[in-house]
Amino acid sequence: MKTHSMLAWIFVPAVIMSLGWGLRGYIGGGPFGAMIPGALVSLMLCVYLRVDVRAASVVVAFGTIGIGIGGNMTYGQTLGLIRVDETFLWGLIGTTTKGAVWGLLGGAMLGLGFVADRMRWRHLIGVIGCLLMGITIGIAFINAPRLIYFSDPLNKPRDESWAGLLVGSIALLGYLRFVQPRSFRLPATFAFYGAISGGLGFGIGSLFLAWQPHVSEAWRWLPYWKFMEFTFGLLLGAGLGSAAYRLRDLLIADETSGKTEVVPQSPASGLIGVLVGGAVVLFVFYVWSRLWLLMFPSLAEITRGSLSMTAADVLTDFTGLGCFMLLLSRRWPTVAWQLAISVTIVAAALDWLQDLHPRGDINMPEQYRLLFLLATAAASVIFVQRWQQSQAARLTSLFLFAACMLMGIGYLMGLGMSDIWWPNPESIAAAGGQWSFLWQTFRGEIVVHAIFMVLFVLSLSACLRERCTTSY
Repeated sequence: MKTHSMLAWIFVPAVIMSLGWGLRGYIGGGPFGAMIPGALVSLMLCVYLRVDVRAASVVVAFGTIGIGIGGNMTYGQTLGLIRVDETFLWGLIGTTTKGAVWGLLGGAMLGLGFVADRMRWRHLIGVIGCLLMGITIGIAFINAPRLIYFSDPLNKPRDESWAGLLVGSIALLGYLRFVQPRSFRLPATFAFYGAISGGLGFGIGSLFLAWQPHVSEAWRWLPYWKFMEFTFGLLLGAGLGSAAYRLRDLLIADETSGKTEVVPQSPASGLIGVLVGGAVVLFVFYVWSRLWLLMFPSLAEITRGSLSMTAADVLTDFTGLGCFMLLLSRRWPTVAWQLAISVTIVAAALDWLQDLHPRGDINMPEQYRLLFLLATAAASVIFVQRWQQSQAARLTSLFLFAACMLMGIGYLMGLGMSDIWWPNPESIAAAGGQWSFLWQTFRGEIVVHAIFMVLFVLSLSACLRERCTTSY
């Protein structure tokens, strides 16, 4: 069996997650945006660990949602604190803490994905329930009263959730430690490495923003915010890769021992799979929130700030949705793959459409917006289903598809600027020509896309190398 060097185990996930984290911040933030790095790094770790397609569906779904839940945390004002000398230290503590919590939860959920397929349903529901209860308690009793607050308390203060995610992660690991000790090691190891690397990644990365006000005026145009995101993803990916390297003998032996066969499916089952994929996407983006209001119309009347309201918020937002979809993913691989890949891609397409006018000053007719969205969703759902149905389904194929689709949306984001296509002639003349105008206007974007290109090529090269030398 082909083995990788320790450097490859660390470097490849680091590069892939740096690419994903950069795309997350460039295309769209929030939890759906955070699914991008989660999906890409989870897929490549499964390739390196020789996980078969059936088991990988659960791992990738849990890793994608786990990293995605961390996207609920607000950190814009925390980064603002780090740019001011008087609040620099508190801001740095805040970014380091939030990065560590993000890595802790993401690592724990990724590790849980490796054992979830073997856990009894009552224990899997129990561990998910502990996560949700812990998040609710942490938000209600630490974040809501602002006992420890890392945002600006005076100017439009934000609702924080880092303590909730911290308590939820501890509750998840605690349940495994005392109720399912045989399932504890993998989530705990990934959580430990994720917490250390996430704290270092966000803490060190945020120093770019602290440095920006002190550099020469001639260099302040550089995309320091993107440098922060690339650094965060780079170090967090390296940490998760290190955890996988440490556990590689256990995971490779464990997963390949039960390798599954791909059963040929009829055209009818393929059509059903496509319909299921479309239903997953529709449920996530349209049905979930409306279903809660339909079932519990009194939700809107719950007192703000109460424990009941906090619990309702947790259950009805991305966290509750993600946990519910993970339970379905544990049972049906089709749901898992569509959740991790198609939902991630469709969310990126939605973000691009929403930013097209406010960011790029481009008005796209509504029918073309809808056509683009439907075409993107259809392409992803159909590809994922046909890939899963194929006799030789390879994880590298799915990685290449997801990476190219997401990077393609990233390119659309960069090119979706009216000044690129319809610049003002007076502005061109004032800049000394068209190329000078484009450089002066978009030089920060050019640097960002140069970094994207390097990371993208390295990621594809690593994947193609695996594809040419293994059956995964």
